[in-house]
Amino acid sequence: MLLGVVAGLLAIVALIFAGFTVLAPPPTSTSAAALNLIPQSQLDRRWGTYLPEREWGTPREAVGDNGWGLSWRGAITTAYKYGDDGIAGWTDSGNQFDMGWAFWDGTQDHVTERFNGLSNPAGPAGEQITDDRQFHENGPTHAYDRLTYQYPQQTKWFSIDLEAARYDSSSMTFVATVTNTTSDTRSLDVVFKGWMGAGGDVTPIANGLLMRGSTSYVAIVGQSPSEWQISPDKSALDNNLRSTTGLDGNQGGTIGALAYKLEIPAGAQGVIRLGAAEVGFDASTSEATAKAEAPQTAIDRLGDSDSTITARRTETDALFTNQVSQHQALYDQALMSMMWNETYYRWDGTSGVNPAYAGQVDAHDLLILPDKWEFPWPASWDSAFESVTAALIDPKIAENQLLFMLSDRWEQSDGHIPCAEWVMDQECPPIFAWAVWHVYEQTHDLDFLQAAYTGLQHNYDYWWAHNMVGGSLFTGGFLGMDNLPRGAAGSAQSDASAWMAFFARDMARIASELHDANGSERYWVDRGTIQDAINNHLWDESTGFYYDLNADGTFVAQKSYTGLIPLIAGVVPPGRLPRVLSTLHDENDFLSVGGIRSLSAQSSLYLPGTAGQGVNSNWRGPVWVPINYLLIEALNDVDPSLAEDVRMRVVTNVETDFQQTGRLHEFFDGDTGKGLGADEQAGWTALVANLIREGWPVTPTQ
Repeated sequence: MLLGVVAGLLAIVALIFAGFTVLAPPPTSTSAAALNLIPQSQLDRRWGTYLPEREWGTPREAVGDNGWGLSWRGAITTAYKYGDDGIAGWTDSGNQFDMGWAFWDGTQDHVTERFNGLSNPAGPAGEQITDDRQFHENGPTHAYDRLTYQYPQQTKWFSIDLEAARYDSSSMTFVATVTNTTSDTRSLDVVFKGWMGAGGDVTPIANGLLMRGSTSYVAIVGQSPSEWQISPDKSALDNNLRSTTGLDGNQGGTIGALAYKLEIPAGAQGVIRLGAAEVGFDASTSEATAKAEAPQTAIDRLGDSDSTITARRTETDALFTNQVSQHQALYDQALMSMMWNETYYRWDGTSGVNPAYAGQVDAHDLLILPDKWEFPWPASWDSAFESVTAALIDPKIAENQLLFMLSDRWEQSDGHIPCAEWVMDQECPPIFAWAVWHVYEQTHDLDFLQAAYTGLQHNYDYWWAHNMVGGSLFTGGFLGMDNLPRGAAGSAQSDASAWMAFFARDMARIASELHDANGSERYWVDRGTIQDAINNHLWDESTGFYYDLNADGTFVAQKSYTGLIPLIAGVVPPGRLPRVLSTLHDENDFLSVGGIRSLSAQSSLYLPGTAGQGVNSNWRGPVWVPINYLLIEALNDVDPSLAEDVRMRVVTNVETDFQQTGRLHEFFDGDTGKGLGADEQAGWTALVANLIREGWPVTPTQ
């Protein structure tokens, strides 16, 4: 920590004189080694950075039939139905106890308790966060994490580092380091909140809060705050902190707040440290004992705060070392950002947007979301890709992600796997067997493979029954690629058909591994039938490419990812490969600085980036990492040199963008490679870690 170990009044006075503000008890001189921290790999996963960043503006919180009916402004005063959100927020794996930060600089018309952004379609490509936050370290047990927030949104007077570290499985410390980046002394109210859902309560204790759950207490302690408050009212902090009288104090309720007012000279820093601990009670441990032990343990964590932060940060910095020989910083960030996107997600399917799904979903899980702010809901093919990357972090996390999607808590009784919360009745590409096989190759866990197989069979049968348009060709709607050129509804699609050949191939592999000989034979026969249909009906000899087929027998003659899925599925005959591959080699066609474009640059519809305010052009030219990952897999077998060229382009471009912006973007400009879309899409963009691991592995020592 910047302030180091402070002992005694003289040191504190000296630091204040030098322009620093210390707003926590001086940490003890306990060394990190003396803490006897267990390795972070042995921590359980009960606590972590699981709190959503955005609950408002989602179908599950819809007002009537409008998923955007609850705005960021409305969220200040409106109770949510399913979850909660916060800044650098922590919660337990059952979402009983929530903790997070809030800020007010004395000039804004609101206290910032959650990140703000633009609603769809106000952003350049839909919704977009406008607050400036950047993710740093994190890991599978969330033993240490760090997020940097520039506040306020317009002027960014303060750079705020928010850190947390777990001492053990039930206690932790939180630290906010606030830097005044201006040339004037400025004040900032820094608030740490602790809150609960129905059935709990928050009470004051000496220099802290005590949250009572059904079977445990959580205590949060720090130096005596400037102000504090306990209230049942969601809007109380915003209303009261900005009032002339300040916070109201103890009204009783489920929301507690410890507020610290900092006066920070130009260029100086202020530091706030807190300790937190959970102690359970049951038949063997009395509630009174737990109530007494939680505050004392939290006080101990506060005393060990700096040492714990330092030790856990050192561990986390080394978490993924010696796994790759190049691109280590990008590899680390992709995996750590993915852990930031792991979120507690609760929903029962009820919304005005998709009323037919009310009660058809039973989600109460830790899931990796595509982007914690912009896409705060699971998208099924994103989840499949994410599991393949999560297997590099912790295979069990990957398995759980897939088993949720393939269980009756998300997959429907007819075998349909809803695409995403906004489009529950739509299809995402059926890549789940591919993802299951990839994860299985890491774990060789036959129990997982068997558990996934039932859901996979169900989904496979659904596609044959509902999405075949005749002659073993398939349709699937937009298939997660919003605005690729398509034929009319019901058209035979090159990608939908090839995805099914892809699906059948991996189902055959899984069936064989599980000694289901009849199933394996069926899937191989299906694959051959689909392959013949694609090559007989969806290939245009005049242009040497695959296209969707309109009902009138004409092609949707736009070269796009749609026509490259047959290559990914491995169904392109040898005699046709050179013509398809030539389009990938051509920089005036598909090949760009950042990888393979989603639409040929020769198309009249080509738009390399976002087209303008409210216009979504994201699949009409930009580069997407997940499709490139699958293309590289396929090219390894038919054009290895091109596979390595594309791998290098994708990794180098994402790396350059990350070095310039500190972000992992959703997609990339088809001409310049600039990162676009969601700015923390360590969902499927994190596949860059797999590209690095597979392209530049550490050579085992002999």
